[in-house]
Amino acid sequence: MEKKLLIGITGGIGSGKTVVSKMLARRGFKVFYADTIAKSLYLTDKKLVSEIVKVFGKDILNYKGKIILPKLKERIFASKKAYQSINKIVHPVVIKHIKSEARKSKFDIVVIESALLFESGFNKDIDYVITVYANEKNRINRLMIRDEASKSSIKHLMKFQIDEKKKMEMSDFVIMNNKTLEELKVQADFLSRVIKALAK
Repeated sequence: MEKKLLIGITGGIGSGKTVVSKMLARRGFKVFYADTIAKSLYLTDKKLVSEIVKVFGKDILNYKGKIILPKLKERIFASKKAYQSINKIVHPVVIKHIKSEARKSKFDIVVIESALLFESGFNKDIDYVITVYANEKNRINRLMIRDEASKSSIKHLMKFQIDEKKKMEMSDFVIMNNKTLEELKVQADFLSRVIKALAK
């Protein structure tokens, strides 16, 4: 993208990628959150909703014709086939939307937070990819507290994502998030300086 530096931030569920992205936003970077954008498009993009209904059935809609997100999530994670189906429908729409918004943005550096950066193929459009890594034990503990989720349900969701070590191998930078929030802030400060240097 002409004159824009695109930085992708990814990581498994519970790794802390959203926390890192919010730290960068507080340091003056423009951040797009792919998951939030997808949820917004589920409610506003009629063509997208129609494609999703074709695959998952009309009963995922409420009486107003809006997608019931918990019900859709349940269907998506019922099987690998369902998961791949939704990704084929949603990823291109989300990527197109983010590219369009990034192009319009007055910021020269745009950060994109996405759990499925590699799975969606969006990494091919990104200048630099940062993976936020946390070990499985820490990720599970965080998610049990944050989402009040069971250990088995978290492990089930993890099965659908690319292995963390593969993500790290494919990334330009890795942030380790196994310690304190203070240590994460130090890394975010350093990352902020590195990104600004890359843009020069």
